Amino acid sequence: MRFKSILLLLSAASLAILPSCHKKDEDSETDPFLNGTVSFSIPSFVKVGEQLTVTPKGAVNPTGDVGYYWSSTWNSTRDTVKTESGSGDGTWTMTVPLATGVYTVTVGAFAENYSSISSYKKFTVVDPSLEGSLKGAGYETGSSLVDSRDNGVYYLTTAGDKVWMQNNLYYSGSGVSYENSVAMDPIVGRFYTWNEAVTACPEGWRLPTDKEFSAMTGSTTIGETLSNVAGSLMVNATFNGQKLWTFWPDVKITNSAKFSAIPIGYAIDQEGYMKYMGSSQYATFWTSDNSEDSAIYRYIYVAKNDIYLGYGDKESFRASVRCVKDDNNGE
Repeated sequence: MRFKSILLLLSAASLAILPSCHKKDEDSETDPFLNGTVSFSIPSFVKVGEQLTVTPKGAVNPTGDVGYYWSSTWNSTRDTVKTESGSGDGTWTMTVPLATGVYTVTVGAFAENYSSISSYKKFTVVDPSLEGSLKGAGYETGSSLVDSRDNGVYYLTTAGDKVWMQNNLYYSGSGVSYENSVAMDPIVGRFYTWNEAVTACPEGWRLPTDKEFSAMTGSTTIGETLSNVAGSLMVNATFNGQKLWTFWPDVKITNSAKFSAIPIGYAIDQEGYMKYMGSSQYATFWTSDNSEDSAIYRYIYVAKNDIYLGYGDKESFRASVRCVKDDNNGE
């Protein structure tokens, strides 16, 4: 499924409370439910084979303590990690499956003379390795750069007489991960504010100017829409087996510029709350061109063969970053 479809699925099932009840004795009266709402946190996307520790919260026994059990869709065994009278807080350590896909984890809280309460969450397992979850990105693996700051790997291509990164920057020293999921960093890159983006590229690399971005497409247009060239930057890649850019008759995807753009969207920082938008529809990239409060970004929309120009706030709008090799730092 595409990013947008995955997120809709996760949103619909992010925290479903599934109470169950049992009978008291022979009088068939129902035990009261435990108070509160049991919940836990888990990233939307998790790396294959990763070990995660999850801790439940929110369940309350008015007359004593609470016990906890966990279960998952890849293991049929229910794991009771804490009895009602036992020690601990119900924390559970799990190992994520080695196969990509969507999985479910369930936690249940129970106590004597009370009906148990439970909740579940779905998450997507991803493989960040080359040709793992992201297949067909068209990276030129014969030419690459390893960022000495965090060992990030970037594939390189030459377009418009500049050397460009083919994959989105995912420098861990700044920016935010897609859907707050670090496992997605090598796959789709991070989102950066412009203020972060101007210092995020590795030494010897920098943000491209809008003129350089235009030249990379073969266009001489500056400061306006670049017509009929979006397909040359888009790539027919798949994520966990599902095509990313959907078909539109006006767009012929060729990736002839070897830019390998994928529709990961953008993010907006709303006073500390991160809102992720436009996945499966937009690809957005900062340029170095800016004014006092805003900066220019270029974006592709799935249904049009044009590359549009936008102005984003330097502190709240977050886009992807592609770095170009600085001419003053040649090999």
